[in-house]
Amino acid sequence: MKTRYVRNVRFLIKGLLGYMAYVSVLPTWLSPLLNKIRGVHIENIFRTYIAPNVLIDSLYPELVTIEEEVYLTRGVKIISHFNPTRPIAKILGRETIQGRVRLKKGSFLGVNAIILPDVTIGECAVVAAGAVVTRDVPDYAVVAGNPAGIIGDIRKSNMSLFIPSSSNRGHSRSPAN
Repeated sequence: MKTRYVRNVRFLIKGLLGYMAYVSVLPTWLSPLLNKIRGVHIENIFRTYIAPNVLIDSLYPELVTIEEEVYLTRGVKIISHFNPTRPIAKILGRETIQGRVRLKKGSFLGVNAIILPDVTIGECAVVAAGAVVTRDVPDYAVVAGNPAGIIGDIRKSNMSLFIPSSSNRGHSRSPAN
């Protein structure tokens, strides 16, 4: 009975700290600090940026590792577990599926990107806004889409991967008269 109580208290503390990190705006090191306290492995809270509205797994934050110089923009979701319904759990033979998530040095996750369990985001990799990452991303790769696929290499790309040119936006310039 005592272990159940301790588990419930730990869950509530993780949840409260997670919510506080989710809404924190300033100072910029507060969200990384709160996430570190709740169990996320963060190398350096002063060299990691976690924007407001970033959700890092509520049940198993200890399965998430964030290295230095990582930048998480608004709305990013990092999921390190899956709790299936009872009928699905019966088929799978498991009640919970867990997987580690690692964000390597210098990686950048765009607005509303979703990282699923058992994924590593490579060093200096870029995950585009809205991407759903279901498998490992190599170092220096740029990924986009659902499921995310490689669309470039940060070392070889120009800004067109990140900022569409006017011709890509459906606008055309007419010649001056």
